[in-house]
Amino acid sequence: MSPTLNGLISLYAAIFLLAGNGYFAKSISISVFDITAYRSLLAALALLVFMRIRKQSLSLLSTRHYLLSVGLALLLGLHWVTFFYSMRISTVAVGMTALYTYPVITVFLERLFFGRTIRLFDLMMALLVLFGIWLMGDPGSDSSAVMLEGVIWGVFSALCFAGRNVAQQRYLRHYPAQLTIFYQVLLIGLCFAPFVESSPMTLLENADNNGLKLLLLGFAFTALPHALLANSLRVIRVKSVALIGCLQPVIGAGIAFILLGEQPSLQMMVGASLVLAASVFETLKPARI
Repeated sequence: MSPTLNGLISLYAAIFLLAGNGYFAKSISISVFDITAYRSLLAALALLVFMRIRKQSLSLLSTRHYLLSVGLALLLGLHWVTFFYSMRISTVAVGMTALYTYPVITVFLERLFFGRTIRLFDLMMALLVLFGIWLMGDPGSDSSAVMLEGVIWGVFSALCFAGRNVAQQRYLRHYPAQLTIFYQVLLIGLCFAPFVESSPMTLLENADNNGLKLLLLGFAFTALPHALLANSLRVIRVKSVALIGCLQPVIGAGIAFILLGEQPSLQMMVGASLVLAASVFETLKPARI
């Protein structure tokens, strides 16, 4: 299997799993801060066990890389908290729509980090995706201040996510994917843990099955997809990962419809079609990635 094909398979698997995050944001009845702390610690545990089984070294090459991991952990932690908060105060579709302004942000961050020229074609593709995602957000359906606040937090989450992805590829791409993600989620969990309000016993006794949902979120919907995403970033450009990753709101809207009863509008489906078209095109042009 070629490195590019391996990267694409990792990317699509990550997208499918990450799309399920909207369900957990709505169904776990604790604060988004507590959710982020628990999912991070559980993800770190899962990755540690995996690396120990494979007898993989846990060391980074330099002090600079440990410090970089702290910065990336901060960006990832902010991304998670604001993303979940955006979906909680608005809807899964609006939260994911706002987050996926990050392909446009990524195009400009790549220019800053890698010194690459922003091609007109790349900018047009990013704007097409942005327009499709804007349609998916169903603008005009709710002009309340709460919905606007959800969009603002979602865009801030997008900025954090784009910055983390670009920096990871720029400085840490030579490490195994699971190692870089392990340090990021471990640092998030350790920083957030002292401020957690919901104890583990409370979660286990909760009638909403918060404990079980957090286990699923931490292991299957955090550790695994973020390791897969980091693996794809080793061989695929951040811009292409961002554009192909825009399938996530499409899948997330479908999950929200099935599990949460959030009905997609015709306008939302048109936007999803534009996103799908752009993502398929990015997949079929590996030579230019």
